[in-house]
Amino acid sequence: MNIAVWAPFLSKEVSDFENFIVETIPYFMGQHQDNKFFILTDTARSGQFTFSGNTEIIITRPQQDNALLRKIWWDVKLPPVLKKIKADQFVSFDERCSLTVAIPQFIFSNETERLSSSFIKKAQSVFVISETIKQQLIKSHKISGEKIVVIYPSPGRCYSLIDATKKEDIKREYSEGKEFYLYNSSFKEQEDIIDLLKSFSQFKKRQQSSFKLLILAESNPFFKQTLSAYKYRNDVKLIGAKDQKIRAAITTAAYAVVLPFNSNEDIIAALNAMQSGVPLIATKNSGVNEVADDAAVYAEMDIKDIGEKMMQLYTNESFRSMLIEKGRERIREYTHEKAAESLGQAIRRPIK
Repeated sequence: MNIAVWAPFLSKEVSDFENFIVETIPYFMGQHQDNKFFILTDTARSGQFTFSGNTEIIITRPQQDNALLRKIWWDVKLPPVLKKIKADQFVSFDERCSLTVAIPQFIFSNETERLSSSFIKKAQSVFVISETIKQQLIKSHKISGEKIVVIYPSPGRCYSLIDATKKEDIKREYSEGKEFYLYNSSFKEQEDIIDLLKSFSQFKKRQQSSFKLLILAESNPFFKQTLSAYKYRNDVKLIGAKDQKIRAAITTAAYAVVLPFNSNEDIIAALNAMQSGVPLIATKNSGVNEVADDAAVYAEMDIKDIGEKMMQLYTNESFRSMLIEKGRERIREYTHEKAAESLGQAIRRPIK
């Protein structure tokens, strides 16, 4: 069987989700030596990956200037490419598929708001990284749950435990040598940063400590204006770190990771934290519950309660240590090999 895979982000600095896909693809190819894989991408990062002998990389550049040109690429230019390589299946990691291709197509999605009903209807299956996201899709598009398959992700390979000396070095570089809480996910709305700062204020008012709040996000005028008027602005730092190694280093040195907004990026952020031996604060009934279970402390969807949970970890070191140990046990369930196996099983499911 010839399987074509569209992975345009092989050439870019990637998000946590894209990094998970990039790191899982080689396992997926290696587990299915009886198939021939064709990776369609912009450019391949030289030396980044070791693919098995059943894999061929095809360099192609889609038109991305406007919606019409993108549609032409997907529905007019892509089909001849798939026909030329005699593809039997097509897996897209770009939130869409071709509306004119006859072979079975699969979409692996993390930004579900970009998924149109026409793509969902055309695809044989849509893969998502949590049951929470699956239920959101079922509700918003009124589709059968059979079409949506959950494939749980794994933490990035550069996330690991480090010793105390290295942690101190990282804190000196990024947090003036102080302990810090970390937000390492994406904001669903710009205004979410205001709620995060209010939760941190709740903590600072209760505990007059030197703790910092680090936020892995690109600065913008709204963020700058918000921080300029914030009482504890000197204890907050925005870090626009796209490099996975820098993000990993900052994560491993954090006192705790705070994920209060139930973003799609939270699940991988949580896995990265557990892999790094860092405890989690999340909200009840969020996607983090699915992967962390009792390895996290859960707050109500309330600014004050999230601040209270920050204080709980600060004042109860034995509880914090227990969360770290539970996280280390829990993380063993999430590997690239398991994700690749789940992906292989999903595309081999009989067509209904």
